[in-house]
Amino acid sequence: VNNDPNLKPEHALSGELSAERSFGNGLLRLTLFQDDAEDALYSQTNMTVFPTVTNIQNIDKIRTRGVEAAFQGKDVGLRGLDLSGSITYANSEILKNDKFPASAGMQQPRVPDWRAAAAATWHQGDLLSYTLAARYSGRQYGTLDNTDGYPNTYGGTSRFFVVDARVNYRLAKQFTASAGVDNLNNCKYYAYHPYPQRTFHAEVKFDY
Repeated sequence: VNNDPNLKPEHALSGELSAERSFGNGLLRLTLFQDDAEDALYSQTNMTVFPTVTNIQNIDKIRTRGVEAAFQGKDVGLRGLDLSGSITYANSEILKNDKFPASAGMQQPRVPDWRAAAAATWHQGDLLSYTLAARYSGRQYGTLDNTDGYPNTYGGTSRFFVVDARVNYRLAKQFTASAGVDNLNNCKYYAYHPYPQRTFHAEVKFDY
């Protein structure tokens, strides 16, 4: 194990400003956020020494700025329809990295520029409900210098849009049966390894 006795703890200054608006049966929230991280811990190769050393090292400074909008509501449009969703934009930039200068000005790995999620649940009475949900992630990178230019293959990190569906039925006071499909649209996407494609599932739950 190649340890670094001079490794420093990570320090972060984070802040957010939120505004909320109630619509009686729904709540809308808008949030601005910023995170300044110094001496961030990351596994990288020190390119300033010979031979090069790869281990957990400090990245001098990373700044993340963004905005998020989110909504949650019940009986929206018609009785029994619940809606929720959010959309987030984040710009996470490596401002300084003396041990790997080529990464300065690049995007922090595994932080997508856009993310979004939405779900709709319709309650057909007290026993039966149907849910349709969707998830989206924009472009992101797996390397500090953003050189992974082939996102849709093994080792890459993909954009994705995935739809899930689920049905719940209350059999009795303490028993609930569920069935559904994850990745209904059979999206093929990667985060180094491939994620599961269309997946069917069923379950019976007992609450006590």
